[in-house]
Amino acid sequence: MGKEMVMDVFKTHGAVSWQELATNDIEQAGSFYSGVFGWQTEQDDTADMKYTEIKVGESRIGGIMPARGEAPSRWRAYVTVDDLDQALARAVSLGGKVLVPPTRIPIGRFAVLQDPAGADIGAIQYAEKS
Repeated sequence: MGKEMVMDVFKTHGAVSWQELATNDIEQAGSFYSGVFGWQTEQDDTADMKYTEIKVGESRIGGIMPARGEAPSRWRAYVTVDDLDQALARAVSLGGKVLVPPTRIPIGRFAVLQDPAGADIGAIQYAEKS
């Protein structure tokens, strides 16, 4: 048995790095998932909306945010990419669509794409920390 390498999902192209739940009952969802998985939740006061971060120990793994209107609750995975624009161009060239164009957020830029079968997933390029 050799040394185990720990992957930094926020810097590794192709790694699922964040999970996000959009729901109309953030408190109930937080209580439910904390009860099932032992997650801790913490209000993020830096976001420009009500946003709750999900933590396992000291590691932030995702967030819970308000759903838009009467939309049903849904989870979305975000995959780290080295170059968001290049990843979206590649997705389109392979028959996908861009559902949410590149959007700047405090931690970088994200977009949502759809595969040819209709499933959607987020892509995120994290900002370099200085």
